[in-house]
Amino acid sequence: MKKRAQTIIEFTAGMVVLCLMMYGMVEVFRWGMVDMAERRFDHEQSLLAGSTAEQQLNPNFHAPRPMDTLWYKKQN
Repeated sequence: MKKRAQTIIEFTAGMVVLCLMMYGMVEVFRWGMVDMAERRFDHEQSLLAGSTAEQQLNPNFHAPRPMDTLWYKKQN
């Protein structure tokens, strides 16, 4: 009986860790895709507005999106 209980506890602990890791991966990928979509939208808008190539090659052309996490304090 002790062996079975130990197996159940180890499985539960492992599944909690696995679920947290998967959740973190999904959030990072979602954040990256939203940032890339916003960057693409800003780029398209600048092309339509007639910006120069020099403006588009500026490394600070688009401000990166802050990661929307539980510990991120939103500023108004």
